[in-house]
Amino acid sequence: MDDHKKQLNDFVIKLQGKDYILFEGLLNLAHQEGLKKINTKLLQIPSAENGQIAVVQAEVETEKGFFTGIGDASPSSVSRGLVPHIIRMAETRAIARALRFAVNIGMTTVEELGDLEGEKAEKGQLGENIGSKKETKFERDEETDLILNFGKYANQSLSEVFLSDRKYVEWLSENARDPQLRNLAKKLVINSPTSSEGLN
Repeated sequence: MDDHKKQLNDFVIKLQGKDYILFEGLLNLAHQEGLKKINTKLLQIPSAENGQIAVVQAEVETEKGFFTGIGDASPSSVSRGLVPHIIRMAETRAIARALRFAVNIGMTTVEELGDLEGEKAEKGQLGENIGSKKETKFERDEETDLILNFGKYANQSLSEVFLSDRKYVEWLSENARDPQLRNLAKKLVINSPTSSEGLN
């Protein structure tokens, strides 16, 4: 238990007198406890009608079983630099919550907090004796999202591209050669408001 605490403390920072754990620390603990897989699913695409709130569900599988968490993010709950990436932030928050349930940690992660610009954090020494990192298998639910592997938006999810360039996703919904990509783009366009206000 002391070793567990010592390693946990390597990833704890103090903000405004409260302790928070870093996402990296949760991931490390989850690997120690037999992390097998992390799946995420986009539940809500940000739009003007829903206050630009992205909602993601994460499911973590460890040797102990399955654990789920929901994360959300909006322009008002992230720092200015992350506003274009609120889907990714919602995903990180969802994974963090699921990992906290999986490893039985009650502390909130720093990534689950809102805008921290201007906050000073006191950090411990980060992970010099943390042990080997294992590769985690991240999967997106292909029914709702996929990662583009071409063009200027390579390595971004279709839903993230939709937020920054709706017209491009509309074009893909009609012209993409890959039928899966074409169908997913159509779903995004059909399930979103017709007004693109705030999305382009």
